[in-house]
Amino acid sequence: MDDERWATWPEPWAGTDADMRTVMGAIPREVKDGFKYDEIPWQRFPHFFGPGEEVPRRLGLLASGDAEAADRALGELREHLHHQGGTIAVGALAVPFLLRIAATGPPGLRASTLRLVAEIGRCQRFGDGTREGLLQVTEDPLEAEGTTMCPVN
Repeated sequence: MDDERWATWPEPWAGTDADMRTVMGAIPREVKDGFKYDEIPWQRFPHFFGPGEEVPRRLGLLASGDAEAADRALGELREHLHHQGGTIAVGALAVPFLLRIAATGPPGLRASTLRLVAEIGRCQRFGDGTREGLLQVTEDPLEAEGTTMCPVN
């Protein structure tokens, strides 16, 4: 990366409330286990089509006993957190809840919910879903992902 804009990346954000690693590390297990969505800073991280505050409602519907509403919520979550093969930071906040929902939620949606977790956790590079392509990223280090405007690398 020859561009000076990214010469010190990610150091300026490391350890701040803009660093998803810091945010995720600060979420107590009780919050995740208790599905305490209101204790998560959703508002700091938008999804592809709007504010992150919309994500908890969809997670709640996915966990509900209403199969039709859960199926619709899963589709909306996929669209908003894994749009056209891309991922976005707020998806990381949803993952602990998605895993718990997959373990306890509607049996018919467990595999699809786990697939969404896998998709959020890894952006396929040009459709390459192989094991060899797992750690590959874009050839252009300045290509931005989501709304974070940080290099994909």
